[in-house]
Amino acid sequence: MQEVQIKAPKHEFTLLCDDIRQEMGGKTSLMGLYDHHIVVPQVPFTLPKVCFYTRFSRMDGQFKFGFSIVSPTGDRKDVIRDSDVQIPDGAKEGTFNVIASPFEVNAEGVYEVIIALTKGADRFEYVYKFAISDASRLQAEYEKAMAEAGQGGN
Repeated sequence: MQEVQIKAPKHEFTLLCDDIRQEMGGKTSLMGLYDHHIVVPQVPFTLPKVCFYTRFSRMDGQFKFGFSIVSPTGDRKDVIRDSDVQIPDGAKEGTFNVIASPFEVNAEGVYEVIIALTKGADRFEYVYKFAISDASRLQAEYEKAMAEAGQGGN
C-alpha cells in the first residue's frame, strides 16, 4: 500500500486591522490596517475588536480551522476552535476573516496568533506575531528623555 503524503497549506500572509467588511459585488474592505504594532492609551485596555485577514494557498477539501491568541504573559484565548471549513474544488486557496471582539489588552509586548489547520490526521500550525505598546508609558519615557537632554545641554 502506498502512503499518501499531504502537502502543508502555505501561509501567504496575515493582516491586522480594526475592521473587515464584506462589500457589495464580493469585495472585502479592510479598515485601519496596523503594521504589526498597536499602541493603546494605557494598559490594561479594551479594544472593541481586532481583526485578522489571513490567506493560505495549497488548500483543497475539508479542514478544521483553529485560531488562538497568546498574550505576552502566556494567557491563551481560543477565538475559534476546530471550525469546519470546506475549500471549493479547484480553489486551492482559502481566506479567513477572524474578529476578536472585544479584545482585552492586559499586558504590553508581543502577542502570538496560532493558526491551526487540520486535515484528517495531519495538523499544521502557523504563528503570526504582533506587538502592543502602552502610549502613556511611551509618552513618559519620551518626556524623561527630553528633560534629560535639556539638562545635559546647559
